Amino acid sequence: MKLIVEKNKDGFWGQIEEYPEVFAQGASIKELLENAKEGLDLLLAETNEQIPEYSFDIVLDLQEFFKVNDFIKISNLAKIAGMNQSLLRQYSKGIKYPSINQVKKIERVVRALGKEMMQTQITV
Repeated sequence: MKLIVEKNKDGFWGQIEEYPEVFAQGASIKELLENAKEGLDLLLAETNEQIPEYSFDIVLDLQEFFKVNDFIKISNLAKIAGMNQSLLRQYSKGIKYPSINQVKKIERVVRALGKEMMQTQITV
């Protein structure tokens, strides 16, 4: 299931795409996920609907991605992606809007970096 997430001054809020009547909020993404699960479970109990085990895929637009992951250095990400740094900054601020191909390119780089990090071990 897709959990569409936005960041605000109080933390995070989200809406389940497949169940748009379910909203949740949380101080962290982890808390948001817990609250979204609780909200969906309450709705399903009320409607007597049964669904198998589920998990959430977090969905962020590009601006939200950079708000949520404000530790990412845009200039480095642009370099890795082979993009213009200024243009990526404009995407991150909503000054310009990327094409679907640009979004997919950025997503591929982010996923590759995440995979690389998951394979990294840190020792003392």
